Parts: sequence; structure tokens; C-alpha cells
Amino acid sequence: MPDNLIIDFDSTFISLESLDEFILNNISNSANNSELRAKIERITNQGMEGIIDFNFSVNERLKYLRANRNSIKLFTKILKKNITKSFLFNKQFIIKNSNKILIISGGFKELIAPVVKDYKIKKDQIYANEFMFNKNGIIKTISKKTLTYKHSTKAQLVRSLNLKGLTHIIGDGMTDCEVWRKGYADEFYAF
Repeated sequence: MPDNLIIDFDSTFISLESLDEFILNNISNSANNSELRAKIERITNQGMEGIIDFNFSVNERLKYLRANRNSIKLFTKILKKNITKSFLFNKQFIIKNSNKILIISGGFKELIAPVVKDYKIKKDQIYANEFMFNKNGIIKTISKKTLTYKHSTKAQLVRSLNLKGLTHIIGDGMTDCEVWRKGYADEFYAF
């Protein structure tokens, strides 16, 4: 086990892209659901591949979201049913080493924290975006105070954490690989 294990959340810890599924889950009665799904997936992929700015990608997808705090609570139950087999199989190992694990994601802490809590990963070990709510508890936008929003890439975020010791990263996107390519992780495992 390395001193630090960075794990991506979407399409790694879970088998879904959480923001995309959260949006679609809250508009599932839409007549043009398949068209909307394709549009959201295109925006997601462009952000992950670096074709468009990742934060722009997130904000573009948020335009389609109509949800509140209760929607989050209900949706995290769905996410818990979509943990990837590898992470289900290695749950005890993750729990045993949870103090060495960081979740770094372009997703949202409100969706991630309830899922990884069962693996003894605490909120302060999660670096992700956070929702901003209006006075009625409805999601309005993304918090610009979170580190993942301030920093344009995961690599810059990992660099700012100034991690000591051997660091490995597991993820499915170019943003995860970039952490290793820029020298902020000793090993990268493509998931």
C-alpha cells in the first residue's frame, strides 16, 4: 500500500458518471430523454478529454439539473448500488487503509460522501465540487470556493496538497493520468 492512494469517483469507485445520472434521474419523465442523455454525455466526455474546460463542462451540465437536498439523499441510494465490483471486492482492504485514501473527483461531495462513508473515508478526505443551494434548498450552481473548482486540473490540486511519500492514483480519465504524467503520483492505474 502506498503512503497516499488517490481514487477517482465517477466510472471508477462507482460505475456511473454521478452528475450525469443525477441530472437524468431528476428529469426521467422528459420526452426527449435519449437526446438529452447524448447531449450530457458529450459535454462530460469533452470535459474529461480536455476538449473543453472541465469547470465549463460541469456548469453546462448543471443547467439541466432541477433538484434539492432530498433529491440528493434519494439518489445516493442509487449510487451505493452501483459501486464497481473491484471496490466491492476490496472493501475490507479499503476500510483497513482508509486513512491513506483520498477521493479526488470533478463530481460533487454531496453525492460522494454518503457512498464512501461505508468505506470509512471521511469528508475531509474528499476533494470535489460542492453544490450551492438557494434559500429553499434547491441546487442553483457550483461553489467557486472548492479546490476542484479553483484549480483547473486534478494535477494542480494534487500538487497543492504537497503529499509526502509514495503516491498512486486510480482513475478512468485523462485528468487522472495527467497527475502521474506531471510527476505528482508515482504510479497511475487506468481503471
